[in-house]
Amino acid sequence: MDFQLRDPAETAGRLRDWLTDVRGLSGVGVENVRIPASTGASNETVLFEAAWTGPDGPQRRSLVARIAPTSYTVFPEDTFERQFHVMRALAERSRVPMAAMYWYEAEKSWFGAPFWIMEQVRGDIPADVPPYAAGGWLAEATPQQQRRAWVSGVRALVEVHTTPLADLDLSPELLPRPGDPLAAELDRYRRFLAWAEDGRPFPLARDALAWLERNAPAAPAAGPALVWGDARLSNLVFRDFEVAAVLDWEMTTVGDPLLDLGWWLFADEALTAGAGVARLPGFPSREETAALWGAVTGRPTDALPYYEVFAGLRFAVIMLRMGKLLAGLGLVPDTFPHDNLISQALRRVLARV
Repeated sequence: MDFQLRDPAETAGRLRDWLTDVRGLSGVGVENVRIPASTGASNETVLFEAAWTGPDGPQRRSLVARIAPTSYTVFPEDTFERQFHVMRALAERSRVPMAAMYWYEAEKSWFGAPFWIMEQVRGDIPADVPPYAAGGWLAEATPQQQRRAWVSGVRALVEVHTTPLADLDLSPELLPRPGDPLAAELDRYRRFLAWAEDGRPFPLARDALAWLERNAPAAPAAGPALVWGDARLSNLVFRDFEVAAVLDWEMTTVGDPLLDLGWWLFADEALTAGAGVARLPGFPSREETAALWGAVTGRPTDALPYYEVFAGLRFAVIMLRMGKLLAGLGLVPDTFPHDNLISQALRRVLARV
């Protein structure tokens, strides 16, 4: 398994031709193409500047092209087109801070896979590696600024969860609405786990799945909501410690929004205490975070421990699949897919329930 980054000059030419031939823009110029070295597994990311003349006159914009993966995939389901339509609907019909979504291209001949083009939102993003609590702009901020960032992130969650599904005007084909969302999500990760195991059982994940199946809570009285899916600090762009854009919607679904709150808390614990790093002093506690979210959404949080375990299972299955890629590239030990910060955090949350 090996990823070869695209040639920036060739990529610029293809983008220029597509904007000209498909979008009908004139005088198109594409420059400053940057392709992050980490791109490839979830999707390919191409940053670039573009100028053109269109119906609204001369334009110049900072853009991002996201290209669907063409080799190793992390997820068994193809949700690439769904991401675009959900993000565009939120950008146009909700109060969730979102990048503008411009164009979707299903034709594979341009880059070997479908792609979309969106606004490039400038700002600061908390790092996963090294963890944001270990250093960087958020760790160096004052406790008041850290709290502001955390609370702004929770408020972004609230905006996602309080956006009426009907307002998004998305068909069931683009955004499925299962009759029993929790059963559907459990089944999705049961199948995902079997696929990621690839014949080598992962006992910890199997134990977590069995516990989740035995202890499933009742459906929320308020009904299902839009679920972001990958709800964590490192998928947010901040400006002045306020959320400017919510990114990465490949795990989006419809279900109990506690899926997101549980993931938010689990991810922070795994990347702080789990990494041997003190939690940032300005961050509100788990209990205060849950109370803030519950007060604004009007939803109870009694089932939150269940969804923290579910977050651990979901994240551990993703890391199992991702870890096999990294081990295949020689970047981590062969034991990493089954033993990493996320699997260790899952073991801790299972011990608490």
